[in-house]
Amino acid sequence: MIIAVQQPEHLPWIGFFNKMLQVDLYVNLDNVQFKKRYFENRNKIKTNDGARWLSIPVITKGKYTQKINEVKIDNNQSWRKNYLGLLEHGYKKTPYWHDIKDIVYPCIEAKPARLVDLNISLIERCRDYLNICTSSILSSSLKQTQLSGSDMILDICMKLGADLYVSGPDGRTYLKLDTFENEGVKVVFHDFLHPKYPQKFGEFEPYISIIDLIANMGPESSCIVKECYQMNLRGILGARNN
Repeated sequence: MIIAVQQPEHLPWIGFFNKMLQVDLYVNLDNVQFKKRYFENRNKIKTNDGARWLSIPVITKGKYTQKINEVKIDNNQSWRKNYLGLLEHGYKKTPYWHDIKDIVYPCIEAKPARLVDLNISLIERCRDYLNICTSSILSSSLKQTQLSGSDMILDICMKLGADLYVSGPDGRTYLKLDTFENEGVKVVFHDFLHPKYPQKFGEFEPYISIIDLIANMGPESSCIVKECYQMNLRGILGARNN
């Protein structure tokens, strides 16, 4: 089995979904510490004013060590109008604005209490739009012991019977590759090459939300995500097992 593990980001970028489509199972890492000013509660979109943060307000006061699956959306703030207004400001004049509305609006209007529930619903709707068939689970469902970093990732691999783990490039800085090898788990790194596609508002802006690709390219987004960066993971796994 080929797996990847990643925090459930808010409307993730294209690389998130490219990695997802190349594995058998995608593990949303929801039982690790929430990082303020990271991508769990915000991501960038492109507007005629440049790249802007599309953000979800969350309750963090006095909750310095809360896990991602414990983070509550701050619904005492009237944020939805501004959030959807910024989305409309960026993409109302794009060819596939109505596809964006169909993906995002129902998730926002459902008013979930937890950030992770909102993020997962958005990820799944984007996944389905892109015709990605990969299943996903929450890491919190695996009943892990108190592990962190490389040991936690390896434990997830072992619990799921993974033969191959697809890591982001940052994994080179903390994964203990020898321990994975000792347990029979091959590690490969997803060194994603960002594609260019037609965008509104000037020069191409990479590394922003998948929403930008969908708004501009619509159903063609599925082919772009699949073809922009392909890893021969089955070949790697087959060669390793021979």
